[in-house]
Amino acid sequence: MPQESAYFIIENVDDKHDLKDVKRGLDQMHGVHSVSVSLDSHLVAIDYDSSGVSYDLIENRLNKMGYQIAADASDIHTR
Repeated sequence: MPQESAYFIIENVDDKHDLKDVKRGLDQMHGVHSVSVSLDSHLVAIDYDSSGVSYDLIENRLNKMGYQIAADASDIHTR
């Protein structure tokens, strides 16, 4: 079970409702283990099983939910 993490900076996260919406939408994906969203930094951190879901599927889900990805923040967390 390959465990991976993805980090995104997203736009359109304005309040706690958006935080819950992002968390709920990603938590429902098969293979996603945990989702953390920061209102201050607009950072979304996702831990997932790459045999059940891919980085691209997570990115597509965020886009379909109406959240624009401003940046891939993986570099921030791997240093």
